[in-house]
Amino acid sequence: MTVTTLKTRPAGSKTDGRPAPDTAGPEFRDTVALDGLSFLLADVQDNLGAFLTALLAAYGWTASDIGMTIASGGVGAVTARLAGGWALDRLSSRRALLAACCAVTAVSIATAAAFPGFWQIVCVHFLAGGAGALFSPLLAAISRKTAGDDGYMARMGRNEAFNHSGNAIVACVMSAAGSAVGPTAPLWAISGLAGISLLLVGLMTRGADAPEVMSGASGHGTTESVPVRHPLTDPRLLVFLSCYLLFNIANGATVPLMIERHAVFHFGSPSSMTALCIIVAQATMVPVAWIVGRAAKHWPRRLPLLLALALQPVRDLLIMWSARWPAMCVAEVLDGLSSGVILVLFYAVLSDLASAGGRRNLLIGTGLAVGTIGALLSNFGSGLVATHYGFNAAFLMLAGSGLLAFTLFLVAMPETRNT
Repeated sequence: MTVTTLKTRPAGSKTDGRPAPDTAGPEFRDTVALDGLSFLLADVQDNLGAFLTALLAAYGWTASDIGMTIASGGVGAVTARLAGGWALDRLSSRRALLAACCAVTAVSIATAAAFPGFWQIVCVHFLAGGAGALFSPLLAAISRKTAGDDGYMARMGRNEAFNHSGNAIVACVMSAAGSAVGPTAPLWAISGLAGISLLLVGLMTRGADAPEVMSGASGHGTTESVPVRHPLTDPRLLVFLSCYLLFNIANGATVPLMIERHAVFHFGSPSSMTALCIIVAQATMVPVAWIVGRAAKHWPRRLPLLLALALQPVRDLLIMWSARWPAMCVAEVLDGLSSGVILVLFYAVLSDLASAGGRRNLLIGTGLAVGTIGALLSNFGSGLVATHYGFNAAFLMLAGSGLLAFTLFLVAMPETRNT
C-alpha cells in the first residue's frame, strides 16, 4: 500500500510566480510609503530655505536678518542629525519619530507663513530645519529594516530617485504657485505636504520598528571573541568625511552664485536660471541614483566616487568660463552625474565602515551633519569672496575645494566594499 504525503508550502512561498498575499501586502505597503515619503518630503529637506528666503525678501527684510534666519535652520539640521543618528542606534520606534518630524515640520512652517516676525521665523526655522534634517537618516534606517541588508542599497537608490523627482516637480509647481498666488503659497504647500506624509507613515508596517542588532553579538546574546572597533575611531571614516566636507564646500554655493551672477549682470531671468538648475540637475540625478543603487551591491566604491568627485571642479571651472545657457546646461548635467553617484554611495561606504562595529545610524547622522556644515561654509565663504574679489574668484575657490576633495580621496581613501 502506497502512502502519498502532501508537502505543505511555507507561508509566503510562490506558487505561480507571484508572491503570496501574506508577504506581498507588507512589502507593497512599505514600498509605497517609502516612495511617497521620499517624493513628498524632498522640498522640505532641500528647498525650504529658498522659498523662505523669497518670502522674507518680499517682506523687505535685510540681507543680514535673512542670513541669520537661514543659518538657524542649518544649526537645527546639524544638531538634529548628530543627535538623531545616535538615537536611532538605540531606539526602534522609527515610525513614531518620523510622524513627530512630519508634525513638527507642518506646524512650524505654517507658523512661519502665518506669523512672519523675526524671532518667530528664527525659532520655527530652527525646528523645521532640525525635523526636516532627520528625514534622511530615518528613511535610511527604515529602508534597511524593511528591505534587508541585501536590498538596502537598491532601496536607497530608489529613495534618492524619488527624492530628486520630487525636487524637480514639486519645486516647479511651487514656484509657479508663488508667482500666481504670493510668496506664502509655497510655505503653506510644504506644510500641507508634511501633513499628508503622516498618512504614509501610518501605512508602514511594524518591520520599520525592528530593533537594531549590534555587530559582534551572536544569536544567543553573547559577544563573539572577534574584537569590535568603534567605527568613529576608524581612520578611513575621517578621510571619507573630510572628502565629503570638501565636496559640499565645492558644491553647496554653486547654484546660488550662478543665480546671483545672472541677476547682478542681467544675463537673463533669475527665475529661468533657477528652474533650469533644478530641472536639469534633478532630472539627471533620477536615473543615475536608480542605477547606482541597484548596482552598488556588486560595484566597488572607490572608482565611481573618484569619477564623481572629479566632475565637481570641472563643473565649477566651466561655470566660471561661461555664463551662456549651453555651458550652464552642461554644468548642471555634471552636477546630476556627480551628486547622483555620491549621494547614493555615501550610504554604501558608511554601511561598509559600520559592518565591523555597528553604529550605522550614528555614522549616517554624523556624515549628513558634516555635509550640512560644508554647505553652510560654502555659502558663507563664497559670499565673502564674491563680494570682495568677484564671482570668478568665488567659483575658482569652489573648484579648488573640489580638486582637494578628489586628491585626498585618491591618495588616502581605500576601497571599503570587501573589508
